[in-house]
Amino acid sequence: MGLFVWLLAAGVLLSLLCSWAPSSAPKPALAAVWAVDDGEKILRDDTNSPLKSGPDNSVWDGKQVKLFAARNEVVAFQLILQASRGGAKQMDVRVSDLKGGESKIRGSHPLPKPNQYLGVGVELFTEHYLHVTTPSYNDPKWGGFNWTAKANPKLTGWMPDALIPFSAKPGKGGAPFDIASDQNQGVWADVYVPKGIPAGRYEGTVAVTAGGRPVAKLPLSLEVLNFTLPDENHYHSMIYYSDINVAMRHGIRDPRELWEMVRKYHQMAHRHRLELVGGGSWEELQALQGTLDGTTFSRAAGYEGPGEGVGNSLFSVNTYSCTFPDDEASYREESDRWVTWFAQHAPKVEYFLYLTDEPEQDRFAWIKERADWIHHNPGPGKKLPIFVTKWPAPGLAGAVDIWCSAAIDAKQAPFAEARARGERVWLYQAYRPGTPGDVLDEYGIAFRIKPWIAHQHDIPRWFTWESTHWKPNSNEVQRRMNLFEDPIIFTSGKPFTTANGDGTFFYPGQDRLFPEEDRGYPGPMSSVRMKMYRRGEQDVEYMWLAEQAGHGAEVKALLRERLPATLWEAGELPSWSNHNADYERTRRELADLIVKR
Repeated sequence: MGLFVWLLAAGVLLSLLCSWAPSSAPKPALAAVWAVDDGEKILRDDTNSPLKSGPDNSVWDGKQVKLFAARNEVVAFQLILQASRGGAKQMDVRVSDLKGGESKIRGSHPLPKPNQYLGVGVELFTEHYLHVTTPSYNDPKWGGFNWTAKANPKLTGWMPDALIPFSAKPGKGGAPFDIASDQNQGVWADVYVPKGIPAGRYEGTVAVTAGGRPVAKLPLSLEVLNFTLPDENHYHSMIYYSDINVAMRHGIRDPRELWEMVRKYHQMAHRHRLELVGGGSWEELQALQGTLDGTTFSRAAGYEGPGEGVGNSLFSVNTYSCTFPDDEASYREESDRWVTWFAQHAPKVEYFLYLTDEPEQDRFAWIKERADWIHHNPGPGKKLPIFVTKWPAPGLAGAVDIWCSAAIDAKQAPFAEARARGERVWLYQAYRPGTPGDVLDEYGIAFRIKPWIAHQHDIPRWFTWESTHWKPNSNEVQRRMNLFEDPIIFTSGKPFTTANGDGTFFYPGQDRLFPEEDRGYPGPMSSVRMKMYRRGEQDVEYMWLAEQAGHGAEVKALLRERLPATLWEAGELPSWSNHNADYERTRRELADLIVKR
């Protein structure tokens, strides 16, 4: 009996020891893997997003990623990897070739070399998050630079913006990468559809691994539509960059090396259908002539994709402030030189003299005198257009050829009167509720619908004041700006002037100012907002093709349905939806109109 009791007790003890022993099966690295479209922002700690399933997610049905695109279009999706408790180590993602019959779109691997676009089909990026703790400054009564008090979206949290190529330095966003416990990590995937590819269904997979071990595999389906987006843009942007800031962050001192780096920035912008302007010096013009004649965007220069062989459509002379010697003879001589050069070398490029920035009334007499010097020039220089960032003010009527009105000042009657005089009227910046804001703490659809608003109101060009605002200007508090840690990019220390991410479209792949943030990537890196701007630019090409097919009335009706009241029509609150799926449905309707032809 004693032996039996002893054996029974030993069995129980052994059972308990086995129950306490650690499981031999490895814990799963990820709690969830899902996808979302290119117009939503999934915050790093938003692990319960309603977009994991449901009608507001246009590309994910819970089982597979489904996309559609025209030829010569870049369509994108985001893969959201949610780490389990304890985190996920050595994560990697690979998108296979997308195959349709005997044709295919090249997958993500081997990874393309930095700043090269030849043969690139799928590109992968990790999303870098910035912690927005306070919305871009908003006085409770008056609002701020970006919106009225009532229209402020008041978004905070860990927001994705900088996109780090998989080929960047591991540990700094390059693959493989780690994910903190119970956190999301977004992986952005761009898919370029080549021009000559047959229409039809293309199938592939998205494979996720942890330490080289398979974790998940998702089906990917792409419907290639039977039409091609044009290389020429029918929405025109104007985005300033600073070559000084580029040189500072990349640690460049040699002018030839600098302009070569700037060409890489132009190529990335061009791939997104965006147009850059710099300081507008004679040196810049000579160094970057290839951006105007299209050779910078050729296969010989390592470029393939939208706008291949097509040059930029504009050049800004002396951006932000005219540097001509301040007398009539010099204005005539300088204007003659610029006009003669463009007539000989770039006759189709829209160029202008950026005479002054945001002038008050006490500057009007100065503007009119210099405009007269140019307009009454007996030589070819009289054709040099005068550009001023100002709404069409009656006191400057006839002196200004191109008005660039801040969105907050956009008014229908002054715009119409200036156009009737033969003057051009553009927009710059953004202001809720008439337009979405340009800052980081905005909904994902913000930059997408800017081109829609321009198309709706026949705005020829939209100016963004900065894309490389990586050090304070003279109007700001002077400080060192860590672009990968601090979301506050602009602040003067005065009320209404603090802004999250205002002026950062690009991020530097190298950072000599903050070496610990250096991504080891010898060129520019894009951003979520840049990708979303591209989406809107491509949408306008859908609209243009539908209009060319005779469906102008239908396009106008779709715009009105999606954007009931914008610019001067706006009420106290924005009239548009914040769900990207609504705009994807409209894109599908536009595609149906084109194919209907």
